[in-house]
Amino acid sequence: MDVLEKLQRTLQAVNRTALSRMRAGDSLQMLNEQTRLREWVKGSSQFENVPLDSIEDALRTYRQNKYLKGLRQIRLVCYGSTQGSVAARLIESRELFEKLLEYVEHYRDRRRTFRKLYRGLLASYFSYDPDLPENTAVGRSNREVLRVFLAKHLASFVIGEFTPDWLAALAKYPDLLGEQPGCAIETSFLQGDWSVFNEICERLELDAGAWLVRQLVMAQFMAIRCMDDATFREHLDSLLLFLNDYPLYAGAGLKVLLDRYVQCKDRAVHVSLRNFAVGLWGNPWLEVHQWQCGAEARAMLAHWLKRQLLSEFFGVLSNDDPAHQRRYHFWDLYSEDLTGMYFALGREAYAHGNMPLYKFRQHAKGLIAKLTDEKHIVHTCIMQFKNYHVVELNRENNVAYFYDIRQGTPSFYFAKGWVDIGAIGVKDIEQGADIARTSKPLRHQDSRQLAWEGEFAREMGETENAIRAFCSKYQCKYEDLREKNGCQWIRFNDHEQFGPEVWSVLQGWGFSRDENAYFRITYPSLN
Repeated sequence: MDVLEKLQRTLQAVNRTALSRMRAGDSLQMLNEQTRLREWVKGSSQFENVPLDSIEDALRTYRQNKYLKGLRQIRLVCYGSTQGSVAARLIESRELFEKLLEYVEHYRDRRRTFRKLYRGLLASYFSYDPDLPENTAVGRSNREVLRVFLAKHLASFVIGEFTPDWLAALAKYPDLLGEQPGCAIETSFLQGDWSVFNEICERLELDAGAWLVRQLVMAQFMAIRCMDDATFREHLDSLLLFLNDYPLYAGAGLKVLLDRYVQCKDRAVHVSLRNFAVGLWGNPWLEVHQWQCGAEARAMLAHWLKRQLLSEFFGVLSNDDPAHQRRYHFWDLYSEDLTGMYFALGREAYAHGNMPLYKFRQHAKGLIAKLTDEKHIVHTCIMQFKNYHVVELNRENNVAYFYDIRQGTPSFYFAKGWVDIGAIGVKDIEQGADIARTSKPLRHQDSRQLAWEGEFAREMGETENAIRAFCSKYQCKYEDLREKNGCQWIRFNDHEQFGPEVWSVLQGWGFSRDENAYFRITYPSLN
């Protein structure tokens, strides 16, 4: 039955029944009926659920006879041109597919008929993924021919009040049939407004895995590559929120964000980016997941996570004792030199209902071993450097133990897959027995000459990373004039702004105080 004839009969029925019951001035029932009819007219033009066996029969007949007989077969073949195995798909045949478009072209002057055929071709266009490796060059070429065909004829449709949703979406966003469909939503998407994206997906009945959805999403992530640092940072949080809501694209999108962030001049810790990356791919220095970003971005994340774990260990696990904050600020200077770190935790760290401790265990997943004794509040952090393994504990009265690994691997060595060998017992820690057997213990105790940070710095030595971190942390400027037979200079802005424990680090590295700077003379080797 013709749609207009059906609409006419329905309106006649409404006139005979609904209008006869209306009271004077009561238009509510008419408005409700008008809304229902509008939805019915628009709904009658949505994508059809065409039976698969009917499509297969139509395709089989077309391949055998090389011609299409009747409008019904043409419509079925339009819907099924991308169905079947790769070799059997109609879109993979240049001759048959071009002939199909010629058949459809003959109906361009019959508006309603042409729209039905157009709708079938559009469904095939959306179902053919051009990025699948198994698709042939002929198929991709025909897909481009189809795109041009659809874009060309889109303007021939009359857009009105009763236009179906799929056609209204194409008319409103014609770039969807362009070579770069992502342009349709670029501005709104990057500003965190996903209403246009959601509107397109709903009106075109696209599922999350459709190639058009993927291109719409990834086009916006590709756009950030050309942005300056400030603009990129403005959009970063909204893009992370999108990936959180659309996890199907989380890996691909996160890779782009990380590789772009590592190119920024200022690579300060971005907490949301760090947490999202670690939550998705795990610990960046453990080979647990297949990391998709570049090595430089992964190293940046590893540094961020190490700083976070140090902060939480000397904060959450040490009850935010100010003395332990000094420990964090010292070891933070060496955080970029860390090759790894592990934690041996007492029973308190597993107490129920303690959310900060739970979060710490989640952040340190894969890096935790349990101490052998239960019901104790001792927690241990093992920091691994090129030449040293350093053991710090969460209690102020404990010393730090420095192990020179050039003299052998410590007996308690914690590594992935080896956490149960030589595990530290609480009694051993308290007595300083096993843990101190081959180590050099240093106490967190200031002397008249030097704060304990100076003693620790003297033992660890300075590195380029540590000097750079010191200057960034304490607002200093580093100048290395050794190549010009000069000194190393670290110039400060305000010496009184920070306490003596800060400047003792420079003394531990062998720097001496000048009026507005610290300097160090390095004498040439006699060898």
